[in-house]
Amino acid sequence: MSGQYKQIVLNERPARGPITDNTFKLQTGEIKQPGEGEVLVKVEYVSIDPTMRGWLNDVRSYLPPVQIGAVMRATSLGRVVKSNDENFKEGDLVFDTFGWQEYWTGPGKAIQKRVTPEGGRDIDHMGLYGLTGMTAWVGLFEIGQLKDGDHVVISGAAGAVGQIATQIAAAHPKCTVTAIAGSQEKLDYLKKIGAHNVLNYKDSDFKKKFRELKHIDVYFDNVGGEILDLALAQLNPYARIIACGAISAYNAEKPTPIYNYFNLVSMKSTMKGFIVLDHADKFKEASEYLAKLVKEGKLKADYHVTYGLDTCVGTLRDMFEGKNFGKTVVGLKEGGEKSRL
Repeated sequence: MSGQYKQIVLNERPARGPITDNTFKLQTGEIKQPGEGEVLVKVEYVSIDPTMRGWLNDVRSYLPPVQIGAVMRATSLGRVVKSNDENFKEGDLVFDTFGWQEYWTGPGKAIQKRVTPEGGRDIDHMGLYGLTGMTAWVGLFEIGQLKDGDHVVISGAAGAVGQIATQIAAAHPKCTVTAIAGSQEKLDYLKKIGAHNVLNYKDSDFKKKFRELKHIDVYFDNVGGEILDLALAQLNPYARIIACGAISAYNAEKPTPIYNYFNLVSMKSTMKGFIVLDHADKFKEASEYLAKLVKEGKLKADYHVTYGLDTCVGTLRDMFEGKNFGKTVVGLKEGGEKSRL
C-alpha cells in the first residue's frame, strides 16, 4: 500500500481561551511502509476529549504538551493493513494513541490488540471498554469508594464519562443519583438511563434546587468551577469528591474562585484527583464489571459520532458548547455527517 493520507497537526498554541481557526492545520503525508517489528494501521475512529485542550498548553502536566507541527494526540481504533510483526496480522483490530490521522506506522509492541465480543460493537473500545469506561469505574470505586446507600452527584453527566458513571451508581445497591447537565434533552436522557434526580445548570433556579438536595456522599466532578463550589457546601461527613475533570475552566480566561474548600476539613471529607492510566492494573476487573452490567441490561453506552477527519476540530469546539451526548468520536470510515450510536 502506498500513497498519501490526511492528518491534522498543531499549527500554533492557542492563547488562554478557546481554540481558533489557526490552532490546527490539515496536511497530507506519505504512507510509510512498516519496517521490521512494525505495523501499518488504517485508523477507523479517533477520540475527541475535553482534556485535549490542556495538551495544547506548554505547561507541566501528566503528559508532555503536543508539539508544534506534531499530529494531534488522540486515542484511536484501527485495523492492521500490513504487518512485519509476528504478533499481528492483517485485519487485527488495534487500539492506541494513533492521533488525528488516517494511517499510522510504528512498532507493534507499542499498540494493543482488541477483540470485540460476539454481539458487541467495535466502537465500544473507544468508550465503554476504553479509557472512558475505565475512568468512570476507577473514579467511583477506587477514588470515590462507592458504598451502598450513597447519594452520588455527577456533573457533566451526559458526557462520555458522566453517562457511564451515572449508570454504575444507579445500579449500585440503594444509591441515589443526581445528574447535572445543560439541556432538557440531556435531562430526559439521564432520567432514562437511571438518574433519580436531574438538574439543569443553566436554569435560573439551579443554585436553589442544588441547595435543596440532600447532602452529598460522593461528588463525581467533571466540570469544576461554580458547581464544584456548590458541592463543597453540601457535603456529608466523610464525603468523597472525585476530581476527574474541569471542563468549565479549560477555555476560561481565569479560573472561578472556590470559596467552600474548608468544608473538606469540617466535614472530614476528601477530594482526590486521578489519571486513569495509573490504574491500568484494575482495567480487567473494571471491564468485567461493566460487561456484567451490560448483560443485565443496566448499562449502555451512547456515542456522538461525526465523520471525516476534517470534522475533528469543529467537533472539539462543539464539545465545549455542550453539543455532545456520551462519548464523542470521529469516524474515518464512510458514514453520515453525524449520528448517535
